[in-house]
Amino acid sequence: MSAEETEQLAAQWLAREDRGLSAEEALALEAWLAQATLNRVAWLRLKAGWTRAERLAALRGAAPAPEVRKGLRSRLLLAIAACLALMVGGGALLAWKLAAKEQVFATGVGGMQAVRLADGSRMELNTNTRVHADVTAARRTVTLESGEAYFDVVHDARHPFTVYAGNRRITDLGTKFSVYRNADDVRVLVREGRVRVDILDKPEVDAPVVAEAGHAVIAKGGETLVMAKPDIANDLSWRSGMLVFSQQPLGEAAEQFNRYNSRKIVVEGEARKIRIGGSFKADNVDVFVLLLHQGFGLSVNDQGKRITVSR
Repeated sequence: MSAEETEQLAAQWLAREDRGLSAEEALALEAWLAQATLNRVAWLRLKAGWTRAERLAALRGAAPAPEVRKGLRSRLLLAIAACLALMVGGGALLAWKLAAKEQVFATGVGGMQAVRLADGSRMELNTNTRVHADVTAARRTVTLESGEAYFDVVHDARHPFTVYAGNRRITDLGTKFSVYRNADDVRVLVREGRVRVDILDKPEVDAPVVAEAGHAVIAKGGETLVMAKPDIANDLSWRSGMLVFSQQPLGEAAEQFNRYNSRKIVVEGEARKIRIGGSFKADNVDVFVLLLHQGFGLSVNDQGKRITVSR
């Protein structure tokens, strides 16, 4: 979809909001905003521009009658959108992001970042993660493009804190939780409080699920599983730079290490099924494979960027 078409759709949604959205339309708007960053940017910029225009009108004199104002508003919204479409380009895109007050945070492989958001909530990014944050006094939305983030939310029932990950919307119900996303695989771990998880593309069919502390939500496509997760502390050990395993298959443990390091561990054959436990620094691949060699007698072939482990 072109930038001009996006602006036109944003204007149409804003006009609908002005006359009042039905419950179905409100859900459809949320889904459209979650589809793409440019959708949200266009919407927020257009809304901010109209708010400024209304303020100027109020300063200049009395407002027109309500029935006149409503007709003018829809035409003006479309006119503003047409003007904005002419601005499309590198500089205009940057201006949209600034006007929307949206911030982008990202980490590389092995990197981590802690961020204090405008509402006082705290967000911690794990390795190789990218998020968009739109947090103001009136709107608290984070979009997780990829990777994993932990949220310690300042609860505000009037302005819910919402995380979008793929086709899932995770809403804070007073909690601390993490969200992991890899394409359409989404995993939510609830450390404290509760979260609600909705499917965006078919809300009329799938009821949302609510997960409490000590539970995980595992979602893929249209399927959602809620399960007790007594070892959540182990799964969140990355926040202190550690990886904790409790009798996990070696193949899975190696995949976890590979998320944090450019040197990749490849476990071959029957060695993948060996169960291991322990606590390891996420960035210390050499010690991990040395312990595998000493503890299990496994063969370790270090080829630089690739370390092959086998029986």
